Amino acid sequence: MTEELGPRKLAAIMSVDVAGYSAMSEVDESQALALVARVRASIDAIVQSHGGRVFNTAGDGFMLEFASVSGALAAAEILWEGVERKRVRVGVHVGDVMMTKTGDLLGHSVNVAARLQQLARPGAVVVSLDVRRAVRGKLAQRLHPAGAVHLDKMAETIDIFTLEAIAAARTRPRKPEPVLAVLPFDNESYAAEMDYFSDGVADEIISTLLRQSKIKVIGRLSAFQFRGERKRDAAPALKASHILDGSVRLSGDRMRVSVQLIDAATNVALWSERYEGDRNDAFALEDEIAAKVAASLRRSLSQSERAANPIDPAAYDLYLRARQIWLMMSDIEEDQAAVLLERCVAIAPEFADAWAVLASVRALLLPRDRDLIGTPAHDAALAAAKRSLELDPDCAQGFAALSLLKPAFGAYADKLALVNEALKRTPNDPSLHVARAAWLYGVGRLKDAARALEIASLLEPLGPAVEGLRASLLTARFDVETAHEIISAAWARWPDSPFIWYLTWVTHCAAGRADAAEALAAPGTPPRRAVNERDVEVLRNYVRLLRLSQDERREACNELLDDIARDDGPAPLTTLMFAASQGCADRAFDVINKVLDQGRELKPDSHEAFGMARAQSSLQLFVSTGGTPIWLDPRFPALCARLGLAQYWVETKKWPDCANETPYDFRTACAEAVG
Repeated sequence: MTEELGPRKLAAIMSVDVAGYSAMSEVDESQALALVARVRASIDAIVQSHGGRVFNTAGDGFMLEFASVSGALAAAEILWEGVERKRVRVGVHVGDVMMTKTGDLLGHSVNVAARLQQLARPGAVVVSLDVRRAVRGKLAQRLHPAGAVHLDKMAETIDIFTLEAIAAARTRPRKPEPVLAVLPFDNESYAAEMDYFSDGVADEIISTLLRQSKIKVIGRLSAFQFRGERKRDAAPALKASHILDGSVRLSGDRMRVSVQLIDAATNVALWSERYEGDRNDAFALEDEIAAKVAASLRRSLSQSERAANPIDPAAYDLYLRARQIWLMMSDIEEDQAAVLLERCVAIAPEFADAWAVLASVRALLLPRDRDLIGTPAHDAALAAAKRSLELDPDCAQGFAALSLLKPAFGAYADKLALVNEALKRTPNDPSLHVARAAWLYGVGRLKDAARALEIASLLEPLGPAVEGLRASLLTARFDVETAHEIISAAWARWPDSPFIWYLTWVTHCAAGRADAAEALAAPGTPPRRAVNERDVEVLRNYVRLLRLSQDERREACNELLDDIARDDGPAPLTTLMFAASQGCADRAFDVINKVLDQGRELKPDSHEAFGMARAQSSLQLFVSTGGTPIWLDPRFPALCARLGLAQYWVETKKWPDCANETPYDFRTACAEAVG
């Protein structure tokens, strides 16, 4: 039945939103709810004194009506007195509206106010041209032009303004927030093999800057693609406002570092310095450079404590070599990194970052076909993570390492909580946002995972982990064409990455591109590192299945399921999911339940890890196999209850995206399965 509407009237509409509420609620829900309550209390006080009213609310959002534009703008300023300004964002528009019997307001003007609020940065009031025309005098002068925008899901383009504390002297674009790219420092040493050290100096400067939330720093994997003559292309490609570049020369135990900070818009060096000293002083030197960068960008940077505990240069060399291997996500070489890091912490037992990376590497080296909690290998990784946090309670990678050491199917809330703790300490580290996206993916929260990747992409626009996971998420959300474009570009950029090679194959298979998938197995195509003959054979087997007719593929899948049922070892989850998606769901569910009844383990797949830990196995439940998604089957919630996922959803009320897309009542089915 259509709701009865009253006559039209003119009103000033204010849309108020609590900035960052979703991210805050993930980290500390009680703190987020308390903030919303403070905002609501301030709004209630404001509307009483300025002739307004609240006509609609939605979680952390509020819609207000005022009789005049000046009343709405005055209310916006008073709102900032009740809560921190950066905690709210406001949009204001004036126009015709219609009132329902319940007092709600409807109409285009309400939608425009909501869209303007979405454009506002935290702490800002964005208004329309109609609002600007409705005020005079000093208030009008404080509305600064901010350009023309196309409002989301609307045909029109409108001029917008921001409410500022002082009058606008002249129209000028808002100065963007600085974005810094630290390029790999040139190795001017006589030995070419010292490239890792010059890279490492730049890398550690990035790490120091990432610890601070007020500086946007492009991630290492993106920035370090620009070397030699390509450095001149870095700023536009990375959308960086400033470039930090330099060189390192080692001669025996002496070190000389030359560095300069460049304004990308003018190509003018804001400052340049030359530092000389002992290699033992590397940490203090990196901190000094990072502090000067922050000062030049007019951002505060707290003093690092690392210089008080200098690291032995031999240990530091080992750490840099190992970290370079670890960042390339190469399974076969992870054991080399572990050996280097074990030697590093033996020399420098107080080196927290080295312990944290060692814990992460050890986690990735654990077999993925079974949980090893309580075994010597797992205990060694856990001890390294705990040691890093004992030495430095703010060691972000230490928290991330702990999340990788959780069981494959369980402790889902703990995994997210640990990576959230890491992000509290290093909010601008793209690898941590990627980790958070992976954990969200693993509990079926694909939209939330995509938002986490958007942040990672801003910080690491050319990173393989970001692009690979983006493609996988898009495929899982049925946007295979966009996923194919992204992964193809990533494969062209990273032809030696086993992680990208694997995800390119997965994307081709999900899209039914058998020829393209088979081409990835051609001689000389698979990356030399971390891809073995077993991996290539697994790829070929899947391509053979794709080339079969539907009936032949179903028969082949039933044979695979029979083989798994007869086996007594860990069962590959990817194979089970693929068979279920190809018309063998009944048999697949029977086999999975039989495997679990027998106490057998589930392993994510039949090939190497490609940078994936055992703890991330549940992600495979939501990866697209190109057929019918398994979550459409009403038996899926019961399976998830056996894997601990349904318990997580029921307890946290953080439901997967598929909860709204199934032909059955997903939430009720999960509650019944848990009960």
